[in-house]
Amino acid sequence: MSGVELSVLMVTYNAAAHAERTLRALTGPAAPSMPFEILVSDNGSTDGVADIVDDVAGSGTVKRLGRNTGFAYGVNRAAERASGRYLLLLNPDAEPKPGAIDALVAHLRANPADGIAGGRTLDVTGRLEPRSCFGRITPWSLTCSALGLAVLLRGSRIFDPESLGGWARNSVRHVDVVSGGLMLLSRELWDRLDGLDEAFHIYGEDQDLCRRARDLGCRPSITPSCEVVHDVGASSAGDVASRDVLVLAGRAGVVQRHLGRWRRYGLFMMRFGVAVRALAERVLRRRSRWALVWQRRAQWESGWPGTRVSS
Repeated sequence: MSGVELSVLMVTYNAAAHAERTLRALTGPAAPSMPFEILVSDNGSTDGVADIVDDVAGSGTVKRLGRNTGFAYGVNRAAERASGRYLLLLNPDAEPKPGAIDALVAHLRANPADGIAGGRTLDVTGRLEPRSCFGRITPWSLTCSALGLAVLLRGSRIFDPESLGGWARNSVRHVDVVSGGLMLLSRELWDRLDGLDEAFHIYGEDQDLCRRARDLGCRPSITPSCEVVHDVGASSAGDVASRDVLVLAGRAGVVQRHLGRWRRYGLFMMRFGVAVRALAERVLRRRSRWALVWQRRAQWESGWPGTRVSS
């Protein structure tokens, strides 16, 4: 029987510098005190990150998938090799602070009914980076987003509900969704949920997983005693638009799967919101971020193909 208590699961795709820092932290000052293993799926990187993983974490740590398979697929392949009682999904750009992982595991051990646990993310300057958790997508949150209320009244509990208000992630709290970039759950629950849904190529899979866990009676939670540093890089307008397309495809997939009779309304509001932003850019003669997203709407407006619900 394996003596491994924790399996750290990571997916890499051309993230050599980030992955090296995170892996050196995991094998150095931020190493868990319990027996653990690191399992990495590499999605066809061309920057040598797979070699770095082998050098830092040991031969056999990385499985080279040879192509960009998506986040959910990569995590599931890593989980298939895992032998730990607990599974920690960790992004390569999320460097844990010393003691962070021990604190996260201790939190879930003390609150097993929560099922899923996450922590607090900071940017490289030490400021809060709030995307370690968020509220679920609802018809109301989609309406607020489409009408721009979530931007104009950012942080409002009413008009920006997915942001969870002004909460600084500095207290233990139950949340709707724990980010897949820092997510701990037991192997038992993972198996009951059958892992991440691979229909979500990237984005949306964590919301889908947390919703399915809630259906089983779990109450995902956050503990501030676990902190990681998330290194978010700057992007050009074109790169931002490409990321928007992926994010919107994930959100539309969640709408398809989980909004039931509100599904068509939710998808309409997503299209409406992007169209309004694209029009505003044209009127104000600003850079064409949302215009590019609108031009590529066929790639996101119905969600990832496997998430689409037939009429």
